[in-house]
Amino acid sequence: MGNKSSRIDGSRASRGGLRHSALKLLIALAAVAALAIVALGINGRKEEGPPTEAPPVNVTVMTVSAVPSLPDTFTLPAVVEPNRIVTLSAEVAGRIEWIGPKEGASVQAGDLLIRLNTDLLQAEFERVQAQAEYDQTEFDRKKGLVQGGAAPDRDLDEAAMKLAISKAQFEEVRARLERTRIVAPLAGVLNDLPVEVGEYVQAGTAVADIVNTRTVKVAVEVPERDVAFFSEGETANVLVGVKPRERSVQGTITFISELADPRTRSTRMEITLANEDGLLRSGQIVQITLTRRILEDAILIPLLAVIPMEDSKTVYVVESSKAERREVKLDVIKGDSVQVTSGLAPGDQLIVAGHRFVAPDQNVNVVNAPSEGK
Repeated sequence: MGNKSSRIDGSRASRGGLRHSALKLLIALAAVAALAIVALGINGRKEEGPPTEAPPVNVTVMTVSAVPSLPDTFTLPAVVEPNRIVTLSAEVAGRIEWIGPKEGASVQAGDLLIRLNTDLLQAEFERVQAQAEYDQTEFDRKKGLVQGGAAPDRDLDEAAMKLAISKAQFEEVRARLERTRIVAPLAGVLNDLPVEVGEYVQAGTAVADIVNTRTVKVAVEVPERDVAFFSEGETANVLVGVKPRERSVQGTITFISELADPRTRSTRMEITLANEDGLLRSGQIVQITLTRRILEDAILIPLLAVIPMEDSKTVYVVESSKAERREVKLDVIKGDSVQVTSGLAPGDQLIVAGHRFVAPDQNVNVVNAPSEGK
C-alpha cells in the first residue's frame, strides 16, 4: 500500500517538471522569434537619401520705382456759408410808407429799401433849422457890437453858446430825418423782409436781412493731427455738385481757428472763394480737397503686397531667384497703394502675388512682371 502511494506521488512530480520545462522552452522560442523579426526589419530597411528641396513657388513681381512729386492730399465734407449776413433795424420810430425791392431781389450798397413817414420829423427839422439861423444872426450881430466896444464880451459868449446848442439840435434832427430812409449797407440778396407798408416800427425793430453770396465761405472741420500743415493764404480746391456734373473751384484759406472743438478735437477752417455765377448756395454740402505737403521721390506699392506681422510690416522681394523678406515702414495711403519710407529702393523686384505662399530664401519662379508702378 505504501509503495503504491509513493509511485503515484513520483508520477505527479514528473509530470509537473515536464510542464515547467515546456513553458521555459516556449518563452525562449518567442524571444528568438522576436529578435529575428527585429533583425529582418533592420536589414530590410532601405537607406534614406538627402531631403528633397521644395519646388519653386510661382510669383508675380513689380519693379519698384519712385514718384518724383506726390501731393499728400485728403478730402473732407464742408458747408457753404455766406460771406456776410446783415440784419437791418429801424434807427428811428415811425410808420412805414414805402418799401422798394421785394424779398429775393438783388440790391447794391446804397439802394433805398424802406422809407418811413417824415411828417413829424420834417416839422421839427424846420423848427430847429430856423432857430439855428436866428442864433447865427444874433451871434454875428453881437460880434460886431463887441468889436466896436458897444457890448461886453459876455454877450458874445452867450450868443456863441446859444448858437452851438441850436446847431447841435439841428444836426440831431437832420440825422434822424436821414434815418427814415433805410438803405442797403452792402451788395447782396434781400433775403428777408418781415415788415409791411403801414406798419409802425420802433427804433431797433428788425426790418430786413441782406445776404452776400457773391463771395462765400466754405467751413470745414480739420482733424487736429492735420491742421498744423495749413496756414492762411494757401489755396484749396472745392468740389461742387455730384457726378457727372462735378465742378472744381479754387479758393483761399482765410481763417483758421485758434481753438479746437473739445468734443471732436477738430479745428474750424474757412476757405473764401468768388461766387459771381451763384454756383454755391448757403448751406450746401461740398467736398474740399486739402494738400498737407508734397512728397519728393515717394515709393508707392500695392497695399496687398504688405504682410502684417505682430509688431511690424513686411514684404518679399526676389533676389537671385529666391524670396527675401524685408521689413518696411509705411506712411501715406493713396487709394489701394501705400507709401514706403524705408525697406525698399527703386529697382527692387517686389512680389505682389504669391507672396503669402513663400518663406525666406525659398526658390521662386517669376511668371509675370507687370509694368512698373502698376
